[in-house]
Amino acid sequence: MDNFKRQSELNKQDEVFVDALKRCDDLRNREFFYHEIGGILHRIRIEVFRGLVDFDEMVSELYLYLSKDNWAKLDSFDARGGSRLRTWMIPVAWRFFISIREKLLFGKEKPDLIRSDSSAEQLFSEDDLRIQIAIDVNAVLGKMPNRRYAEIIRLLIVEGYAPKDVAEMLGMKTDNVYNLKHRAIAQFIDLYGQR
Repeated sequence: MDNFKRQSELNKQDEVFVDALKRCDDLRNREFFYHEIGGILHRIRIEVFRGLVDFDEMVSELYLYLSKDNWAKLDSFDARGGSRLRTWMIPVAWRFFISIREKLLFGKEKPDLIRSDSSAEQLFSEDDLRIQIAIDVNAVLGKMPNRRYAEIIRLLIVEGYAPKDVAEMLGMKTDNVYNLKHRAIAQFIDLYGQR
């Protein structure tokens, strides 16, 4: 999909944020990272890093990730089904920060505080983190009033099936999967925010 077509589908506010990110507009970028997706980043900071990584460092790392290879990652946001940039950023940010967790926590050399306490290393165990995230996600999926939405999220996001495969499994058109995914994610985020 070419950039012009993708840009025309973006919500106006998202279009402003995408443009600001690419132009290095400090004021708009601050609004995006600290307000628009600030809640997501704070949650990741607590759950992934136990508050040990500075919020500004997270913002810098995420900005560099989005801008890598001439904004390739950001350009993959296509606003399909009317989805919003902040919604798209949820799985992008979680996956990215989990992938660089060790780097941000320990760098090349583990800090003395963590090196001297083996129970602290256990606290940051990769398996523990995945289990905690799975428990959180499953708890929210269990509370979703629309079971079809919960199933769409479970199949697409948790289990990683392609939309076409999910459509076949649920006996619907692929376009319907995208539409339901958008609504399902909105319901999921609303319930997740109430936790």
